[in-house]
Amino acid sequence: MVIQKDQLKNVKIEKMTSKESAILAQMQDLGYSQGIIVTAMRILSQSKVAQEDALLYLYDERPTEDEFIEYIASLCENK
Repeated sequence: MVIQKDQLKNVKIEKMTSKESAILAQMQDLGYSQGIIVTAMRILSQSKVAQEDALLYLYDERPTEDEFIEYIASLCENK
């Protein structure tokens, strides 16, 4: 599918921080599905502290996708 220029008029494009880019790269390297990547990025974008913690968790633990889902859920419960 080719996206036409006029389809992008109302799309808000945000730049990722270096931490967000690192989180994205790590999740992709671990083979996570697109759905969990998008969901996790939206949740983590709300907190710089959560981003730092998640990045360390991804690097140190190299969790499975299910383990990372549980981790993200625990972040949401603790809010």
